[in-house]
Amino acid sequence: MKSHRILFELGALCCLLIPSCMPFPQHVMEGVARDVELSDVLKNPDAFRGAVVIWGGVIIETIPKREATLIIVRQAELDYQKRPHDLDRSVGRFIIRHEGFLDPAIYEKGREVTVVGEIVGTEERPVGEHPYKYPVVKARSLRLWEMRRKAPYYDPFYYDEPFYPWHPYPWHPYPWSPYPWYRHPYWW
Repeated sequence: MKSHRILFELGALCCLLIPSCMPFPQHVMEGVARDVELSDVLKNPDAFRGAVVIWGGVIIETIPKREATLIIVRQAELDYQKRPHDLDRSVGRFIIRHEGFLDPAIYEKGREVTVVGEIVGTEERPVGEHPYKYPVVKARSLRLWEMRRKAPYYDPFYYDEPFYPWHPYPWHPYPWSPYPWYRHPYWW
């Protein structure tokens, strides 16, 4: 009987904690058109004006203006946490328009970002010498992701001393030292 109660309490706790793992609040996610892709919007931007989307990618440039901050983003697919992944593939670019000031030193090139917002139109800007029509998303909520840490590289052919910490060699100064050529600078 006691085990049933424990299982029930664990199930209730899981039901309470699962929504807390969402990157955006539930009221922000209401009305999001999950089937609206950037590729469709690039083909016909006027047909999707007013649609609420969730897109993400890698920041290319942050432009603070007097009334808002523009963030130019290279799109990437989102994973189950709504974080951009597979950053080497992209359908195109879009602009996030965030009311207020965002520091370009924080929202810098190469950082990952996800936005929930409304498509308000397009803006033409050059990419090099090529004119490019960017869809503009007015941000409801913006999530700047922490930088990914690279795992340290361990050489598979690294050779460690086989006799650590004792050595069978008689010329070794300290039988417990892993480095026979090293002598401590102080003799005490």
